[in-house]
Amino acid sequence: MKRYVHFTLSILTLSVFTLQCLFWSDTTINLVNAADEQTDSEIGEPHEHGEDDTHAHAEDDSVTLSDKAKANIGLKTAIADVRSIDKVVQVTGNIISHPGKRAVVTPRVGGTIKHVHAKLGDIVKKGDILLELESIDLQLAAINLIEAVQRQKSLDSTAAEHKSVFAKQILVELKTRQIDFLESIRDLQEQKNAFHKHRTIAIAKTISTLEQMRVELVKSDVERNLLQDTLTRIRSLTDLRVSAQKELITKQAEYTKATNVFSGTKRQFLLLGVSEQTVEKILSDDGSTPILTLLNSESQITGKASASKNSDALKYVSLIEEAAGLVDAELAYKSADIKVNANRQRVLAAGLTISQLETISKTGEIETFDEFSTEDIIEKYAPFMASIQVLEVLMHIEEAQRNAAILLAKVKSQLEVYGLTTKEIDEIIETGKHQSRFNVTAPINGQIIEQDATLGATIDKSESLYSILDTDVVWVEGEVYEDTLALIDNKLQVGSAVRIRIPAYPNNVFTGKITRISAVVNPEKRSVAIWTEVDNPSQQLKPGMFAEQTLTIEKLDDVLSVPLNAVIEDGSSQIVFVESGNTYIKHEVQVGVKDDQYIEIKEGLLAGEKVVIQGTHQLMRAAAGSTAVVDPHAGHSH
Repeated sequence: MKRYVHFTLSILTLSVFTLQCLFWSDTTINLVNAADEQTDSEIGEPHEHGEDDTHAHAEDDSVTLSDKAKANIGLKTAIADVRSIDKVVQVTGNIISHPGKRAVVTPRVGGTIKHVHAKLGDIVKKGDILLELESIDLQLAAINLIEAVQRQKSLDSTAAEHKSVFAKQILVELKTRQIDFLESIRDLQEQKNAFHKHRTIAIAKTISTLEQMRVELVKSDVERNLLQDTLTRIRSLTDLRVSAQKELITKQAEYTKATNVFSGTKRQFLLLGVSEQTVEKILSDDGSTPILTLLNSESQITGKASASKNSDALKYVSLIEEAAGLVDAELAYKSADIKVNANRQRVLAAGLTISQLETISKTGEIETFDEFSTEDIIEKYAPFMASIQVLEVLMHIEEAQRNAAILLAKVKSQLEVYGLTTKEIDEIIETGKHQSRFNVTAPINGQIIEQDATLGATIDKSESLYSILDTDVVWVEGEVYEDTLALIDNKLQVGSAVRIRIPAYPNNVFTGKITRISAVVNPEKRSVAIWTEVDNPSQQLKPGMFAEQTLTIEKLDDVLSVPLNAVIEDGSSQIVFVESGNTYIKHEVQVGVKDDQYIEIKEGLLAGEKVVIQGTHQLMRAAAGSTAVVDPHAGHSH
């Protein structure tokens, strides 16, 4: 019976609703937006629950909507999810312009305004022409620039001529020193060859002489020994009266002569520094051992063996006549070597490197320096040259060049201060023509918020012509009171993220970062000022707007939560609408902590369910059986 009565009431409600749709005025917003489709857009159709429904609700706790009805009321949903609720602090404030994004335009040079290009309220970009100014000071500065450029060109030409002459002198000196070095190397090689030739001959002749001396020594020793034996035999026979006394005397004389010859030959060896022991070895040798080997036997015993056996013959070179020639050849060789070293030092003193010298020595070709420019030659080799007069002239010219460059830079800087661009200055230099007009340009992007420029006015360089404000980035100035500071503790830091809401855009959340924190407390308000920087590319945020800043000071545990505007009050209860297909069911929930975005749901919802976050008030009226149609943008929950 109850279900029948409910159904009858629903039919009556639908009839009344249909009649109202036919007579509504233009200002009334229909949920279906068309009278001929009203049967497809009913908002007040109660939903009947069966016995197996998951949630038990009264029969007027649900509303079924068509797609067009949803669009009419702007219905939006969000998912109930487990997320962290922030512990936040709300700070009020105002939008202000960024202190670094405002520019005051001054002419920087006195003159008369001849043309105004930009006016109050115009949007300009950096470099845009704001006005044209005629200035006598600018004209004089341009003339000074032309004169400075001409003076510098004259000095550059003079310096180039002197440098060219000096570079040629340096090249001549460098080539001369290299040629001297090469000639000394060739002379050294010739003297070396001559010395080695003399040395070879001297060694051969010395060895030959030593061998001859050995032959004479051995021969004299043999003859002496033979005569000694003969003399001994004759003496024996003489004693026996076998041999005559005359023969004995003759043999004794021969023996004495042979002994003297042996002693003389032996003395020659001793005079050369050969020891008695070595002489005995020579005498005892069978003649197959080279003489130098026998002579070196003594040095081998004492650990003084020579590296070359033939070179040991030079110790006895005084035996031959070529000894003097060998000495002369050696002196000439050493003298040539000294000359090479001297020329090497002269080339190194001229600035060449050891690597270059080695290349010159190997190839026999001098370095021509063809790949070097005049500037490179002077810079690299002038410090090694002794042409003091030329250096002094160059130094005076270079000093004049530096002074001219300083003057030119000074005039350029003056023109830049006046407002001329580099391109305009270069054009004056290239053409040699001066001008009295120049353009005052915008120093930044932004909007002209003040204008003091008037056509024909004579102005001073310090006068303000325009104020330009760039609002692509703005600041939010807020105040944190002393009682809130205790809550924030050390969480208030430069760089901390801040969420910002503006009453003009209730559905938008802007983000920024704290850029400055006041170091003092305002004695009247008992608050600390903070400034938050916010990007504003769409220019929505305008200086002077009221703003509410949300500072996150702690992340709480993850809890089941929904957006704030999903929960509305129904008397003493908190409710949400849960989406089930095209039907929206009213749920009473128990809430917990909340921040500026989400609110905790302790009971009444399951994770993953979709809840209505826009259009809740229209659903409340429909669920209550109201036939009044409301603006879908009115009555948003906060």
